[in-house]
Amino acid sequence: MTRIPSTTGNPKHRQASDKDTASTAERIITATQVLLSSRCLHAISIRDIASAANVNSALISYHFKNKENLYNTVVASLFQAYQQQVVSAFTTEGDIRETIGTVCHRIASFHSSNPCMLILYFRELTNPSPAYKTIIQPCIKEASDKCVAMINAGIRAGVVCPTTNPRHVTLSLVGMVNYFFMTRQIMQDLALEPANNVSEYIDFVIKTILSKIIAD
Repeated sequence: MTRIPSTTGNPKHRQASDKDTASTAERIITATQVLLSSRCLHAISIRDIASAANVNSALISYHFKNKENLYNTVVASLFQAYQQQVVSAFTTEGDIRETIGTVCHRIASFHSSNPCMLILYFRELTNPSPAYKTIIQPCIKEASDKCVAMINAGIRAGVVCPTTNPRHVTLSLVGMVNYFFMTRQIMQDLALEPANNVSEYIDFVIKTILSKIIAD
């Protein structure tokens, strides 16, 4: 197994070594995400990952021990990013109309930058790995609960119709944005709109949701 040389005696060398180590791990994670966009984990070899990351295959074992740990790290990385970039937007503060707009655009921006996310998510729904219960379920529950709390805050403020079902809104909001990115490839292949008009479609989703829930 390849080991990184000790640099204990020199703080500058140690900092450089730490950066190199982090950079190598990040390259491996990124390469694995790309490969997982088109193949399942079992169809990807350590050699495939090493080649895509342009690293020695021994470094994958050094950083992650095995392919399963690497996969868990990839899933954790994606869902932590989702929590930071998307779930954080589900707030009970401010105008619910602006918040819903922000949430929809945040989801779209995240999926545009992380096309692997939905592929992994739906694979896990149909064929769950250990990461499903330990990583994915907690993240989705937090997102769902925060979105419900956001809609309930709008109801309490008198902006959202009191008969609105917050769970229905949550499912519709996230589902409409997610479905766009799930089907974007075939829309592009068939030259169908709105494949290349993400912002226009997201604005349509926002208007559709608001038209159904805002109190008269």
